[in-house]
Amino acid sequence: MKSRAPYSRVMIALEGELHDDLILKYSAYLLSYLRVEQLFLVHVSPDLSLPKDLQEKYKELLPPKEEQLEKYLTELHAYAFGDKHDYRVQTVLVEGDPFENILRQCHIKDIDLLILGRRNSDRDHQLMGARLAEQGPCSVLLIPETSNQEINEIYLPLDFSETGESSVNFSRELSEHCNAEVRCLHFYSPARGYLKSAEAERELRNDLKDRAKKEWIEYKKRLDLPTNWSCEQIENRGEAPAHALFLAEHFGSDLIVLSSKGRTASASVLMGSFAKEMVRLNRRIPMIVLKKKRENLDFFDALMGLLD
Repeated sequence: MKSRAPYSRVMIALEGELHDDLILKYSAYLLSYLRVEQLFLVHVSPDLSLPKDLQEKYKELLPPKEEQLEKYLTELHAYAFGDKHDYRVQTVLVEGDPFENILRQCHIKDIDLLILGRRNSDRDHQLMGARLAEQGPCSVLLIPETSNQEINEIYLPLDFSETGESSVNFSRELSEHCNAEVRCLHFYSPARGYLKSAEAERELRNDLKDRAKKEWIEYKKRLDLPTNWSCEQIENRGEAPAHALFLAEHFGSDLIVLSSKGRTASASVLMGSFAKEMVRLNRRIPMIVLKKKRENLDFFDALMGLLD
């Protein structure tokens, strides 16, 4: 049997607004480097039908709203993607709550990667994206309104764990395809609070930084990473996600790549605390949260089994 590509089934959530054009253009750029087999364009509407009195009044003039939406999605996709893809495209029109329906469609369609827009000024919209990144059964790409249309630098926070290798492998493959630089960052344990002497604390701080550098060398060697990859070591003084995001914006990074779980995965069943906070804070840079397929669903299945 032919092995399935890591991101062969992709879903893009569209809203019928101007932001859809940006979402599709960025998706077309990124997906050209992935091995996609099927693309789903999903639109969630509160109500797909017109009021009965208007349906009767305009029945000879207006096509059904479903047809209008399907035509809109198809035309928008054709404009953004052109005819350079060889995968199947299907539109999905559903009614109801956006979060619940997108989450449900991800399970039904067995989605590998969900792509969402993110409106800067809409808090409810931001929270929905964060919830889907945390609770969804697949990887999630969030595209803010201010996104660049190409990827020249990939920003890769690391904790040197095995669970973080998915973000390393994704970044390496993507960087090779689009000729992008990869900027790695690692936060090591703080020295504060361990010792009473300031001199001893400075010595411990230096030792911790040296240890982090050695970990990076070993990690780089074990994963056979490109020789030009480097990793900045920063002491974690309690604001690592905010600090990481500040640096990503400062350096002008085009894409942030995160693994949903790291060394402290047991502290957060659905998503690691670092990734969760990065998703909450980020408003400007496209961010992809990589997940092991169905890890959330498997957890809930196991939990329900214990409760039965």
